[in-house]
Amino acid sequence: MHRHKSVRMQGFTLLELLITLSLFGAIMAFLTTSFFQFQDQNRRAESIFQLRQESRILERIIREDLQNVLFLYGYMSGGTKDLDRRKSGLYGISEEVGELNKDAIHMHVARSSRFHRSVPFQRDPVVHEISYFLEEVEQDQLHLKRREDFYIDLDITEGEESIVYTISENVRSFDIKYYKAKSLDALDEWDSTEVYKRKEHPLPAGIYVTIELENEKGEKLKTD
Repeated sequence: MHRHKSVRMQGFTLLELLITLSLFGAIMAFLTTSFFQFQDQNRRAESIFQLRQESRILERIIREDLQNVLFLYGYMSGGTKDLDRRKSGLYGISEEVGELNKDAIHMHVARSSRFHRSVPFQRDPVVHEISYFLEEVEQDQLHLKRREDFYIDLDITEGEESIVYTISENVRSFDIKYYKAKSLDALDEWDSTEVYKRKEHPLPAGIYVTIELENEKGEKLKTD
């Protein structure tokens, strides 16, 4: 006589299935949150990297101009007509709006033109008027501008032959400090013409530029 062994079917109970699904849901929620956090961190890191790249480019452009600032002694001493209006070297103006700085700097720079590329090299006068300033294009939106005048004239701050380009749409503060030789005291403004009239060296011994940038995503960067 043969005995039949009963076979018990193995499987999940409803409770075990619910627990498994709950654990799976919790793990997926954790992984999804981590994924989006990683994406946000990656986007933020990329955004900050772009701001750093932009700040390096701005620093290089401004530094190259500042290193070639020239005071035209002959231009300033030649004749007396309109001498009081004439400026040379470096003319820095300080302006504050709340906690932000909107400084401007105008100067004579001895280097080849950046903007007037259509003019033959032989006709380049070498010395040009260069300006940097912030311009409000919309409410609370500032653009850093670079002005270049091919020929120098009585007004170092503007000219009929000027070309003005926006070199950054992310600058929210532009601060410039000037230093005399053998002095650690920072000056907010500088006028080479007035310094020259006092029989002092017309150009500062040092210039410190601080730029604050903020992109459309709200990421901020301050040069140091």
